Amino acid sequence: MSNVFKVVAPLLMSAAIATAPLSAFAQSVDVSKYPQDNVKIIVTASAGASSDALARTVGRELGKIWGKDPVIENVGGGSGNIGLEQVAHSKPDGLTIAVGGDKVPLNAIFFGAELKYDPIKDLSTVTKAVANPSILVVRPDLGVKTLDEYLKLARSKPGQLNIGTPGNGSAHHLTHLLLGQKTDTSYTYAPYKGGAPAVTDILGGHLDGLIITLAAVTEHVRAGRLVPIAVSTAKRSTALPDVPTFQEAGVDVVNESWQGFHVPAGTPRPLVERINKDFVKALNAPEVKNFLEGQGFVVVASSPEEGDKTVLDSFKKYGEVIKAANIKLD
Repeated sequence: MSNVFKVVAPLLMSAAIATAPLSAFAQSVDVSKYPQDNVKIIVTASAGASSDALARTVGRELGKIWGKDPVIENVGGGSGNIGLEQVAHSKPDGLTIAVGGDKVPLNAIFFGAELKYDPIKDLSTVTKAVANPSILVVRPDLGVKTLDEYLKLARSKPGQLNIGTPGNGSAHHLTHLLLGQKTDTSYTYAPYKGGAPAVTDILGGHLDGLIITLAAVTEHVRAGRLVPIAVSTAKRSTALPDVPTFQEAGVDVVNESWQGFHVPAGTPRPLVERINKDFVKALNAPEVKNFLEGQGFVVVASSPEEGDKTVLDSFKKYGEVIKAANIKLD
């Protein structure tokens, strides 16, 4: 693909997510008896990724609420599109739920014209579950500990540092591309089908650096297995308070990714609201919230309306940034 900014106005106009006509089946769903059957949560990344940890942590709490654990299924690849498409085309009965978040607007921007589903129109947000900063980490033997040292090394070896990303066109990829744009540095990017294999490769010394959700590498940073360079949020993370932000380190890069849960857009609103109630309860359970925030997530647990608004706001924000920076994918 030579130009990723192919999404046009009709996508935004199609984003009246909650207004699609409901099928006779959807109208007949008995919300009071939800879930009538096993719930499947599709993680659009490999096992061990931060989204996988989120789904399994929340899933255990949902099991207490529902009286039966949801089935967690990992469907990685295609920058999350394989799993998201599966959910978008599933029955709108609330029994198939995707972990998506900013993959939804980003995939609409980068791949919209090529997809067999419309990420904006065909998915409805249950909740914006968590916000999560990106963090740039490097292998310990790279010999750098600060952003200034990292950029000096990059300038001395243009395009030679191998940087992993958890997916082509991910928010993390975009964050590092912006870093390169703002500092006139270039890199070789290695996209992975999720965060877990990327973490495995940098721990094995096969990558120089990795830009990823903070929660995916928090324990490795604490153990000294990875060297943290900077986080992408405006403020430092409480999980790793000694790691500076990019702004503090001298580069104006701020980009906070997020993760949420989605159902097919045809799911009746009363059912979406019921599912949201259960997810919000699970996310705010003290044990769940303390664990997630200790890993570097920020629990949001929004309403469905706030979640849908975040999708559209992210679509606009990322689209403007990508167009202005002329970012392209191979």
